[in-house]
Amino acid sequence: MSILTKNTADFLKVLGDQTRLEILELLKKGSMSSRDIEVELDKKQPTISQQLKILYKSDLISYELRQNSNGNNTKYYTFKDKEIFNLLSSVNSFILKKNNEKVKNLADLDVLDTLS
Repeated sequence: MSILTKNTADFLKVLGDQTRLEILELLKKGSMSSRDIEVELDKKQPTISQQLKILYKSDLISYELRQNSNGNNTKYYTFKDKEIFNLLSSVNSFILKKNNEKVKNLADLDVLDTLS
């Protein structure tokens, strides 16, 4: 296997997790703290932290420290490269196309008529 193929497979594995994709979708809106992400996704802190760590190590997101009103630092996560949106959009379009083809094929088989 070539290095490029291995790197591509590793990258697709990072994108192959529903929670990570949900985090990426949230970050389209702008930077967010892990707490904000927890609330939005209604998931526990350890789950969010683990997924943020994977996204960070994969060089898809970065963070900046901001001081809150209590004087504590909070990490705010953001995208490193917004080109990922184009990739995800292409994948979503591909999936929608394939799903539409499946529905059309079912309709051609009159399967949908028997379900009514």
